[in-house]
Amino acid sequence: MKFYVKNTTIGLILNFIYPCYCRGCGKIGTAFCYCCYFNNTRENPAFFSKKDKNFRIIMACGMRKGVLGAMVAEYKYYSRRHFAPVFAKYLLDTIKCFKKDERFVLVPLPTISKHIRSRGFDHIRRICEDLSRISGFKTCLVLNRDKSAVQVGADAKTRLKQAKEAYKINSKASFDPKSHFLLVDDVWTTGASMRAARDVLEAELVRRGLKKSEIKISAICLVKNDGYEF
Repeated sequence: MKFYVKNTTIGLILNFIYPCYCRGCGKIGTAFCYCCYFNNTRENPAFFSKKDKNFRIIMACGMRKGVLGAMVAEYKYYSRRHFAPVFAKYLLDTIKCFKKDERFVLVPLPTISKHIRSRGFDHIRRICEDLSRISGFKTCLVLNRDKSAVQVGADAKTRLKQAKEAYKINSKASFDPKSHFLLVDDVWTTGASMRAARDVLEAELVRRGLKKSEIKISAICLVKNDGYEF
């Protein structure tokens, strides 16, 4: 029997009664055991791109396929909270592969309110908070969600239009404009969300007196859809 539990207290109780099983092999006691994690990173390795010069680097933990792709879908649509630490490890290992000594400020792409209410939590923010704990990187809620447009199933043109209207700067956020900002999201399809978020952040940094050549913004996602480029 499957349990899709969104209340944290009830989740803790049920996790005691119904222990966690590895999503890969079924081993009891962990969401994704070391062997399955190791094998999956070999079969579906992380990669990066520097083709988009407006980003310092774009990184992905893997392609949207196999166990990793299934876990992302289950985390996103069925509130599998216990996958968040696994994804945080994926992100950190990917960062270490390509930007080993960089100190990032993590910027989670904000989720629309309707989806937060549906899932019971902000799924990207939760991963960033777990990543902060194991990496020492600061998580800063630089962006707010300005519109409630839903991109799932939309074509590239619609995604781009929705994304351009989606984000604004969080006026309550305090951050050093000279930081290296790492935008964090779950799935890269057309890249419209990441680029729209980057444009909003870049405009704010320019407003604060930085030249475009001084601005440091990178991006990382858990998985990338096949057929779309960075």
